[in-house]
Amino acid sequence: MSAGPGACHNCRRSRLKCDRSLPHCLKCTRRGQSCLGYGILLRWENGMASRGKMAGFTSINIRKIQKGDTTSTLQAPWLSIASTRQPPFASSKPNSPRSLPRSLIDPLAQDLDYRSRRYLDYFASDVCRDLVLYDIPKHNPFRLLIPMAYQQPILLQTIIASSALHMSNACQRSSRSSSIFTMIASTQSSTSLLSSLSIGPCMTSRPETFHDALRAKQQALCLLKSALEDMASADVDVILAVVLLLIGFELIDSGRGSWIFHINGARIIIEKLIASAPATETALSPLRSWLVSNCLVYDLLGSSFANSYLPHIGGLSTTTMSLLQDAEGNHCSSFPAALLPLIQAGAQLLKMNDVSTSPDTLINLGQHDALRLLHAAKSFDPAVWAINLQPRSPADDLFHRTKIASAHRAAVCVYLSRIILALWPSTVLPDDLEILAAEIVTHLSNMHPGDALFTATAWPAFITGLETVDLTNRAWVVRRFQELWEMEPWGLTREALGALRTIWDGRKNEDAVKSSNDRLHKQEENWNWIEKLKNIGTDWLIA
Repeated sequence: MSAGPGACHNCRRSRLKCDRSLPHCLKCTRRGQSCLGYGILLRWENGMASRGKMAGFTSINIRKIQKGDTTSTLQAPWLSIASTRQPPFASSKPNSPRSLPRSLIDPLAQDLDYRSRRYLDYFASDVCRDLVLYDIPKHNPFRLLIPMAYQQPILLQTIIASSALHMSNACQRSSRSSSIFTMIASTQSSTSLLSSLSIGPCMTSRPETFHDALRAKQQALCLLKSALEDMASADVDVILAVVLLLIGFELIDSGRGSWIFHINGARIIIEKLIASAPATETALSPLRSWLVSNCLVYDLLGSSFANSYLPHIGGLSTTTMSLLQDAEGNHCSSFPAALLPLIQAGAQLLKMNDVSTSPDTLINLGQHDALRLLHAAKSFDPAVWAINLQPRSPADDLFHRTKIASAHRAAVCVYLSRIILALWPSTVLPDDLEILAAEIVTHLSNMHPGDALFTATAWPAFITGLETVDLTNRAWVVRRFQELWEMEPWGLTREALGALRTIWDGRKNEDAVKSSNDRLHKQEENWNWIEKLKNIGTDWLIA
């Protein structure tokens, strides 16, 4: 609820209802904040003006200009900030700080040190854009976390950690990688191309940003532990935001598995929120709905694929499905909500096989359900989904939404088909899996670097890499992940390409010692496909 005109400065900025107590707001006191009061908020300025062309400039600057000093210009102060899509701070003097003029600093941020302000600035300029498809006004709730961070140390440290790690990864992107890739692709065969392309290892430069990330993450985890011990007085939105950003931190790092623990914690909180909503008859706020829906998407994709020992019991509730549909419009995966329960159910079949002791029982209980899931995936209509999504999409993107949904449908069909073949090798499938993999490539080829939905191609592209044996399609997959790394320097992209290379190399060795029993070999191949997906690739799939 928005604060009235008499609210204190803290409550007004946090959009909270102020109790207007004197001499200080009691809500600020209970939150452990220093109330800024109700009167006019004064701040010191180093320049001649607080806004306009003269913002941040002193009389010394003006005298230099009048004397003909061409090094002093009346440029807007923010023009000195480096391009956000290039390796940041690529200066010949890496240790020379880029300080923001005092006139540009929010009064609530004046007590923050230079590094904290720098990482907040980077979060606003780069990290926020990676977390959604469309970073446009009123459609990126992650930007609402920035003013909240001024009052919440736990959220501030989490944002600093994510920004510092993202910045460190961005330094690894080579400006020459695209041209090198083009040269290699034009001079080498597909086979040699797969082995020659690589993404450089992380942390070879600017280690201070990586160290900043680790320090901030450690502080955030300590603060999170304290907050969870007193959930009654904790801000649930802040806790959910912190957990969501910690999931993102692990994926920016490498996505090797630590995100599972954050998802487990988020699920406990979300289940309580959903359970208490009917009792309180209170609808979730837009920010809370966004945070919950994002966590649910990560939860379903992550726990459905990986060995996360986070079982889902039963189907998804109406409230959960509604939240998943809310995320479709601007979540970075653009994963159709109708397909998520299918991959979850497929994963449950694998878990049932792990505990089953009677193959006959498994056949009777599971094979029919598995074929039903596959039929449901094939029946999904991407065109209808894309049309229905348009009122919730921040942009007119019917064509690209249709293509990305078609690719996800084909990828889900490949995944479910592999599960069926692993459990029931004699099953006759309705589609050739190599043709489905080629279909995914065809759909995803309509998205190019710079398109809003380009980053949503990662998951189906990885499924293609797992399935296809065609060298041309494999080369396309390598090219796609190289382009994804250039667009967004998330470590999971680098790990995904490395996992695919490991799988491709392993298949070469398996083919060399292929068993004469072809049927047995095919069954082992199907299980290997699933196990590699669970143990190698799935640590990053929730991107």
